[in-house]
Amino acid sequence: MKRCSIFFTLAAVLAIMIPFNAAAEESKLNFSGSLRGRFEGLWYRRDARNVQAEDRIRLRYNLRINAEATLNEHAAVEIGFSSGADDSRSGNQTIGEPVDFGPNGIVIRRAFLIFMPYAGGKLPNRDGHWEFQFGLVPEPFTWKHGMDMMIWDNDYTLGGVNTLINAKVAENASLFGNAGYYVVEEVKSAKNPFLGAVQGGLEASLSDGVKAGVRGSFFHFDYLDDAFIGRGVDGTGGATSAGGNIADGLTGDPEGGNLQVVETQAFVEYAPWSVIIFGGYSSNLSAEASDMHLVDKENTAYNAGIEGGDKKKYAMLGIAYYYIEANAFPSQFIDSDLFDGRTNRKGGLVYAARQLLKGVDFNLKVMQSDAVKTDLPAFEESVKNSKRTRLQADIT
Repeated sequence: MKRCSIFFTLAAVLAIMIPFNAAAEESKLNFSGSLRGRFEGLWYRRDARNVQAEDRIRLRYNLRINAEATLNEHAAVEIGFSSGADDSRSGNQTIGEPVDFGPNGIVIRRAFLIFMPYAGGKLPNRDGHWEFQFGLVPEPFTWKHGMDMMIWDNDYTLGGVNTLINAKVAENASLFGNAGYYVVEEVKSAKNPFLGAVQGGLEASLSDGVKAGVRGSFFHFDYLDDAFIGRGVDGTGGATSAGGNIADGLTGDPEGGNLQVVETQAFVEYAPWSVIIFGGYSSNLSAEASDMHLVDKENTAYNAGIEGGDKKKYAMLGIAYYYIEANAFPSQFIDSDLFDGRTNRKGGLVYAARQLLKGVDFNLKVMQSDAVKTDLPAFEESVKNSKRTRLQADIT
């Protein structure tokens, strides 16, 4: 509560100091969205427990509807709805659920206010943009340079407040920064578990056709409780599938505590060939060796990949590899497609995209998964069904 009070006090001071000149505008509601049809196959081999899950074939769809309204030069609103159950990482709806052609529901995926200190969000005397967001906001800590899905599922929205800024600092270079405070769970009888995060980065043109970028992020989870730890261990009581964290390893305390993770990503792009090489690394600074299971910290993750081509002319093709140890990050935030929302996983991703018609894309992904460590019982949850091949063929 004290942190929230300090933040809103600073926001109020900022609002007083900046001279606003909001011109009246006719507020218009602009709609956008997408509809995706998917064929998905999951094929399993015997895992380290000598258990083989049943293969599965299913048809799915994903409907998204977004609406934006600019209220004036300093304020806007954005809302988003999608198909799917109350799963934090997926709006996919499986065809055949509920049984007997039962109807499907629509849920709120995002709903937030946008506040721009300067008119239109444009920085004075410099090319750039600055805004604040409050509500159920898009996760701002991933980018579009390659398949950035090492520790965050790209479909996440976070409840809280953040600020995003970018500014051109030279003819060929721009800086950007993101920071936010997000409530993980509202707890009436105690302090709310929360996430505080900050990120900064640089993107620059090195020569004709060559662009590069690097970023660094710091994630601080605090006032975590045993329920949060439990959700990371096996997903119990959570809003999405999860598993793989070690109870006394993620923070060093099975009752909760705090958690600090540092992460970095970089890319190099060669525009004439539409080729991007990307990769990154992260480390959980709070992880400790498990006294209960006698295993190491298991606190790192890394990824690397390359993609190239143009989906409008011919096709875009890519390949990437991901390695996520058990305590690298809370498992409830790990990508739900790549590793089924599990840590202690490693594997490759091959993907392709082709524009069939204007506004109609075909996308293909093949994901291979396996466990990093198989010693039981510490890794039991993540070893389950770990030897898995997943295919997704989409028309969007």
